Amino acid sequence: MNKIELVAEERQKIIENPDLILLDRELLLALLNNSDFPDEENLIDIRNIFLKRLGDKVEKLKTTNSKIIQYAYENQLGIKKIHKCCLEAIETKDVDTLLKFLCLKAAEILGVDVIKIVLSKNTFSGNNIENCILKPDKEIMAFSQKVGITKEKAVRLKNVVDGKKREDKEIITKEESTKSEAIIALFFNNNFNGLVFFESDDKSTFSVDQSTDYLDFFAQVISKHMESLLLK
Repeated sequence: MNKIELVAEERQKIIENPDLILLDRELLLALLNNSDFPDEENLIDIRNIFLKRLGDKVEKLKTTNSKIIQYAYENQLGIKKIHKCCLEAIETKDVDTLLKFLCLKAAEILGVDVIKIVLSKNTFSGNNIENCILKPDKEIMAFSQKVGITKEKAVRLKNVVDGKKREDKEIITKEESTKSEAIIALFFNNNFNGLVFFESDDKSTFSVDQSTDYLDFFAQVISKHMESLLLK
């Protein structure tokens, strides 16, 4: 093997910043394959430092790749759930059946703990469907403005803390176990006519840093289908 002699200053510089060689493929391969650093006077074998740093990088890469695969898998499951829910929803033949589906079966399909719906009194008549209530337009609008829902932003994701549960009682009463939620707006004839609440006991189910693309798709499908049922 070739012996590589390094002055103390060079050795210390490399020890303090192994990336100087780790990021240079040719130097790294030469070091690992063909070179031997002396250990006279109890000097540290620099290769050990490189190998340890390289091992750390590999472990970090493995962790990152595992997370990417996990997110992709969860994302794919999310797409399938949303599509399944939308396909079953558009099979309903009247508004009451659609609302029953959303409040009951849809929660099971989507894997959320409970779904609640608030609808405009001006558009809908009374019903006895669990977790479906009617409110004046001004109350729905006031709440939507408070949470930042607009026609351009029809979905809001929230982490729920105990204090906020009490604040939101003016529009719905959240379950005590709810830790996160998605709030989805419904639009009919381009008018704002309702809200759908997905509540979850898991605080990671809905988070402000998540994409809302699939829930936006859900909102559009449900809004259009409900609009078509109302026009029958």
